[in-house]
Amino acid sequence: MIDAGEIDEAISFLEENILEYPNNAPLILHYGLALKEANRLAEAEVAFRKVLAINGTNPIAKNQIDMIRQFNNAAVSETAQQLENITIDKFFDLLTIAAAFALGTVFSTYIKRIEDWNFNRRSRKLFLQNRYDDFVDMLEIQISTNKLKPLRNSVTFMLTHKSEKDIIKVLDRYVNTEENFNTLVRMIERSKARETQYQPNIDTHEILVSDKQNT
Repeated sequence: MIDAGEIDEAISFLEENILEYPNNAPLILHYGLALKEANRLAEAEVAFRKVLAINGTNPIAKNQIDMIRQFNNAAVSETAQQLENITIDKFFDLLTIAAAFALGTVFSTYIKRIEDWNFNRRSRKLFLQNRYDDFVDMLEIQISTNKLKPLRNSVTFMLTHKSEKDIIKVLDRYVNTEENFNTLVRMIERSKARETQYQPNIDTHEILVSDKQNT
């Protein structure tokens, strides 16, 4: 089953983008699927009906409305059970593909935003599951495609969950090339340096307060 936190994040993400593209049937369809996964069946049915209002022949929306009725009647079909077992990764992969076909090159920036969000979500999930080999592979993909901002976000994410020493041990074990290893280590060191730079100097603050009180 999909993790509750992940599906809530998906719902919020889709809601924001539907505000920007209110008549985009694939987005509304996946919004309905997310609501259904969260067991918000009444809201999901409304979303699927909006899809049909835009595209009256959409078979997925029709089937989902039928399935919701079956759920409400406590008569879940074998097909419904199979659909309920779709993994979260497959769900978001389908979302990315659907958006690409629906929006085309006109909204290429929007599609890229979905792809980056999905990529980061998957990589963080791998890290939290201790699947470091796969996680590091995704870091190296970010390096090879020169996606520096997502890469910096990944480094920051690692540092919020592990010490610098432990992260470097993971990288030393799983990174495929020395060049990529050195790149990641430099980014970690710079991130730590920035963190130290922006931390308030407590001792200096206490001295200033003390001097002010004495005067």
